[in-house]
Amino acid sequence: MTNKRIPASVRLGAILAEVENNGHASVTEIAERLGVSDMTVRRDMDKLVSEGHLVRTHGGAHTPEGLRNKVFEMIEPSVENRATRNRSEKKRIAAMAVARIQAKSTIALDVGTTCYELAALIKDRSVRVISTSLPIQTLLANQQMLVYAPCGRVAGADPSTVGAQTAAYIQNLNFEIAFLAVAGVTEEGLFDYSFEDAEIKKTLAARAQTRILLTDHSKIGTSSAVKVMGFEGIDVLITDKPLPTELMKVLAVHGTEVVIAI
Repeated sequence: MTNKRIPASVRLGAILAEVENNGHASVTEIAERLGVSDMTVRRDMDKLVSEGHLVRTHGGAHTPEGLRNKVFEMIEPSVENRATRNRSEKKRIAAMAVARIQAKSTIALDVGTTCYELAALIKDRSVRVISTSLPIQTLLANQQMLVYAPCGRVAGADPSTVGAQTAAYIQNLNFEIAFLAVAGVTEEGLFDYSFEDAEIKKTLAARAQTRILLTDHSKIGTSSAVKVMGFEGIDVLITDKPLPTELMKVLAVHGTEVVIAI
């Protein structure tokens, strides 16, 4: 075993990818492959078990029965790929979302291409916007909008600020609305690619009076490396196609309003 410093997100992604490909992940094999200790892999597996991704077995873990037919997207696609994927649907979702923004309000825009489409529609200069997304910050600044950029480390395929500094900045703010985006939505909740992005999303949601999730149909039924939160953290879900019955039942239990952008 070498003494590599492997980020947690990489370790967790490797475990989930192994389970997805082979149905089972061995503690010893994952540890040898990544050059980390068996104890580190066991802790990672325990975390994934606590989030409902895996079931522990002797010497490893496998996928729970309820997730065997789920789609997993473990690696974040390029910005170019995501920007062109379902763009017309994202524009419809953004058009429904912008109607909820009131004059002189303070809103938060999450990172992501659907949130970028929403940012492009905001024309009221009395609206204050906070966003960790560098492309959104640039777009709004060019439109002479009032935009605030949380400090922190820049990371991600769609560059944004992340980390403790960013979270601390956001924790000092209050929003009328936080518009959120994720990599996947299943009956178990909301999922994203990295722990750092997930923490920022949770912080944005915690500081908002209303939390609105923007997600096109391609994200429905898809999971990813990190569970962001359950539906207790979402007040409104705006999408472009009717949702599966089982998901609608879960949303109804949590009182989440569903809006279909047509």
